[in-house]
Amino acid sequence: MKSERAAVPMIVNHSKDASHQIDIIVPSITIIVGGKTLLDNASLKLAFGRKYGLIGRNGIGKTTLLNHIAWKDIEGFP
Repeated sequence: MKSERAAVPMIVNHSKDASHQIDIIVPSITIIVGGKTLLDNASLKLAFGRKYGLIGRNGIGKTTLLNHIAWKDIEGFP
């Protein structure tokens, strides 16, 4: 399974206070798998210390997004 993705400019905000917060902001994610666009120009913001869940119908791209994050396939994702 081959995927295509657009160049993703990414912002990581570092705050060196007592909690050492790190927020991750990816303003544009495009994931295409097998000719099907799963995410097109989607944005992602993960705030340090928060817990998140992905909710959506089957085949919408939840696992694919997590796989691309785990495989460091999203350019610049820490």
